[in-house]
Amino acid sequence: MQPPNRTRSVVWKPLVVCPQPDFQRRLHAVLTELAVEQPCTLTEYPRSGTIAALVARHACNICFLDAATDSEDAQLLISELAPVVPVVALHPRNDADLILRCLRRGACEFVADPTADAVRGVFERLARTHLDAAHPAQGAVYCVVPGKPGCGASTLAAHLAIQLRSDGANPVLLVDGDQLTASIAFMLKLKPEFHLEDVLRDWARMDDDLWSRLTVPAFGLDVLAAPEDPTMRTAVSRQFAGELCAFWRERYAAVVLDLPDVRAAVDCGFAAQADIVLLVTTNELAALQATGRGLRCLDAGGGDRAKLRLILNRYTPATGLKREDVKTALALQPFAILCNDYEVIQAALLDGKPVPPGSRFGASVQALCRQLSPTSAPEKQNASWLTSLLRRK
Repeated sequence: MQPPNRTRSVVWKPLVVCPQPDFQRRLHAVLTELAVEQPCTLTEYPRSGTIAALVARHACNICFLDAATDSEDAQLLISELAPVVPVVALHPRNDADLILRCLRRGACEFVADPTADAVRGVFERLARTHLDAAHPAQGAVYCVVPGKPGCGASTLAAHLAIQLRSDGANPVLLVDGDQLTASIAFMLKLKPEFHLEDVLRDWARMDDDLWSRLTVPAFGLDVLAAPEDPTMRTAVSRQFAGELCAFWRERYAAVVLDLPDVRAAVDCGFAAQADIVLLVTTNELAALQATGRGLRCLDAGGGDRAKLRLILNRYTPATGLKREDVKTALALQPFAILCNDYEVIQAALLDGKPVPPGSRFGASVQALCRQLSPTSAPEKQNASWLTSLLRRK
């Protein structure tokens, strides 16, 4: 049988910072009852900037911190400790305001009455978190870009996000990165108060509470809109794109980014950050010519072809090139074909709702979601007269 202080293979060595003598004695008695290793105990708050070194010196891996005796000092200490070890805030009363302040500073647990059951529960929860952190489940980021404007990339991005949610991904984020057209809010009939520019402005103080106020819920998704003002220019750097994607991956099972074109996806860094880039085209000659140029831009920007999925949208063989011709022209195998369902999509647009799942387009998106799993690099084809034609400038 495991020793009582070994919870899911985690052996706890606490640091206790508690100027209240009675509360400190009660906590020590509980830790002794649970057979936890003798804690390192401080009866006064240490000077700012010293507590992290103290934790390292005594090899502590958890801190129980009195948050009530001097709440201002305690808040500073929580901020210093939270990146290093889990912080359990102690307070003799259930003070909702203090709990919220501690949580925002980084405390992960709160104990008002240090009984054996309460502290054991803390250890159990933190042990599960510790083991999960060793194998973090990172959310997938899908970058949807048109080969040529008007190919239906925004329509696909919205329906892909909704379908991923329907298939069990939870939560899902849909981001409109096209500040000129802002199609997502228009399609879903949303009137968001905030947008991507607000995220950029408030990034230095971003937390979960602020983030929840910047997004708007719709059809089971969190939606981050583009600015309503089309003249606003949101400059996303590659570094900021990396920080954004890391933030999103920690909080969402799937993220779908709707971007205006390949160059924007490359320049801002989202194409490099994404797990999968869905390049959307139609089988019209002009769209394929523009898509071919987009592919060269992606390659020149260091894009990874293994991430690329060519999506052939509004496919109508009678009025455009056949699938095999598309494959030959772009030297890239179409990953999925989406049916031309114009009337259904227009009716859904008027209603501000997604297309019915039983429609041809809805069924195509469902099939696409089933296909979106790690696959081998798309097949390449030898150049032909059609390839040469599409590469003319």
